[in-house]
Amino acid sequence: MKPKKSLRLLTVTLTALMAVALNGCLINRAVTVRDQFCDFDSNFSLQFSDSMTFDFHQPVLLDTDVLWLADADPTETIESGNTRRMIFVLEKDIDQPDPSTNLQLELGFELLDGKYRLAEVEFDPRLNSIMNPETLDHAAITAASQSMCDTGKNGLSRQVEIDLSGQQLDTLPDRAEILAILGPPTGQDITVDSFTYQYRLKGQRGEPVKARFTVWFDHTGNKLARMDSTYSHFHTSTDFVEKIMRVQVKI
Repeated sequence: MKPKKSLRLLTVTLTALMAVALNGCLINRAVTVRDQFCDFDSNFSLQFSDSMTFDFHQPVLLDTDVLWLADADPTETIESGNTRRMIFVLEKDIDQPDPSTNLQLELGFELLDGKYRLAEVEFDPRLNSIMNPETLDHAAITAASQSMCDTGKNGLSRQVEIDLSGQQLDTLPDRAEILAILGPPTGQDITVDSFTYQYRLKGQRGEPVKARFTVWFDHTGNKLARMDSTYSHFHTSTDFVEKIMRVQVKI
């Protein structure tokens, strides 16, 4: 299991993506969510059982907001009473994907004031090895939420840079750990020693929205040197040697 500091990079990445996406595109609801991150404990909580769940105490974002950010329909939608659940299943973008390597994200909404609002996000159990009470400590949560709060003060910014010099990058997953979690890559370039994983939404009609990320390894062939990811409006580029991350949203 990785030390606690290893998850701070992942958590800051997720919150930075949300912060950039919420700048200027959802107006009043975006501002409200950004302000909520300035007081994490009052507005959010993390629950751990079979998988990690992120709870919104005062739901604000609408289901239509989330669909715009995802740029795709969910694989499955379940409604019961005053709740709605969207399930997004990502499968590898190959001819015959192995279902055991699928990644799943579930979003729970509550009917409030006549509209469905995002109340929880449940992550794939495959991520339990890095998303659990032992690794996700309060200090990491506080640092990530403050990053969200501070980034929100940049107005209509569509790009942020994050200094990683204070992160313990030697705790990042190595080649073997990446393969153990995600399985074989969908592409590989031996000339630059890189892996690429490309996913598509399962069951999507028409041309599916695809998620793609590529990792490059250092001269040892084992440690991460760089990672790029692209999905819908979002793009991140992280240089682990120079210790800088850039997060961008294209609208």
